[in-house]
Amino acid sequence: MRATSQALAAAQAIDSRMAFASPVSPEFLLTAACCRWPPSDESSAAIRAAVQDVTDWDRFLRVVKHHRVTVLVQRALRTAALEVPSAVTEELDALVQRNVRRGLKLAGETVRLQSLLAASGIPSLVLKGVALEQLAYGSIASKQTRDIDLLVPPEQAEAALALIERGGYTLSSPATRLCTMQRRALIRYGREIELMHPQTRVRVELQWRAADNPRLLSGVSAHAATQTVTVSEGLSVRTLAPDDLFAYLCVHGAHHSWSRLKWLADLNALVASSKPDLEYLYRHAQKIGAGLCAGQALLLCQHLFGLKLPATIAQELQTNKRCQRLAAVAIAAMTRSDETGERDVGIRAVVRGIRNQFLLGQGQAFCVAQCRLAYAGVPDIVRVPLPRPLHFIFPFLRLPLWLWRRAKLAFAPL
Repeated sequence: MRATSQALAAAQAIDSRMAFASPVSPEFLLTAACCRWPPSDESSAAIRAAVQDVTDWDRFLRVVKHHRVTVLVQRALRTAALEVPSAVTEELDALVQRNVRRGLKLAGETVRLQSLLAASGIPSLVLKGVALEQLAYGSIASKQTRDIDLLVPPEQAEAALALIERGGYTLSSPATRLCTMQRRALIRYGREIELMHPQTRVRVELQWRAADNPRLLSGVSAHAATQTVTVSEGLSVRTLAPDDLFAYLCVHGAHHSWSRLKWLADLNALVASSKPDLEYLYRHAQKIGAGLCAGQALLLCQHLFGLKLPATIAQELQTNKRCQRLAAVAIAAMTRSDETGERDVGIRAVVRGIRNQFLLGQGQAFCVAQCRLAYAGVPDIVRVPLPRPLHFIFPFLRLPLWLWRRAKLAFAPL
């Protein structure tokens, strides 16, 4: 009787929490139910309720892979004692084993790189990755981590980049080669650069700003308050203090419209595991300009994962039309390409992306800063390196260079 009541409540919760969004697939809803944290009778009931409508297990696997929540899904299906096709179980098991091996490799390399930077007098903080995994899930074998994110001061970004390159890494994105002029322009106008180790295939995202728009995370930098996280015996890393980390995760997810469910699942697990004062975290995010991003994230966690919010915050968010709209935007982004992971890079997608970025903040200062971001795009800096006195030309290059890139794609041989 109790199990039946829980299943009914879970099914009702699924229906109500998706009321603000366009219809989504049963496979996505099951994936989301598997991402609830921590495992409990209630979460298992939600999974058993969601699985009733799943008919396409191949699609389910595609959704799980796209959203990079393989470990959570495998664990949740086992905990709920569901009978799923053997092919699904076998593929999930293989993916999880691969993820565990990669997680151990990334943990050791994260510690090594942070120590390397510290030895050269360059402060750095680990963003997401193994630090978040340990804080949220209590182990480094629960999160599907793709790369290592390191935050350094802007004034030391060039030195940090050179140091990591000397450590065996090569440039990966936005280009495989950058001259000194391009590097300095990228550091001035951009936020990050990606490198990859040719032997280990480990990727590093070196960042020198916590957000594209400085008004979203005011005061959050490599010099901000920190916390030390032990990732394994004798190995630890430094990351942002809890309040800044919460705000950063909200802004990061919002910047990508939460198109990967893993980002929201990690944030939800962090909150559920540490049981912080959500009222304080939300107000802190508001104080540093990330209030709308935090509101969007909390609404999504409530609707998708059943996160219980303090009454004052719940009431405030339910009446905040901007947060409600942002939540709908995120659900649409999560489900738009949840099977293939393909990105729409057409003009409509560009306009939609620009519009969504303007929704994340408020006030004249935020809007001015957002407009300045259009001054020079990273692809333009890479394609047309200009000396500092000629940077005023970048705005005039934005449209013709974008049209040129689109034309090349359109007429490229299949």
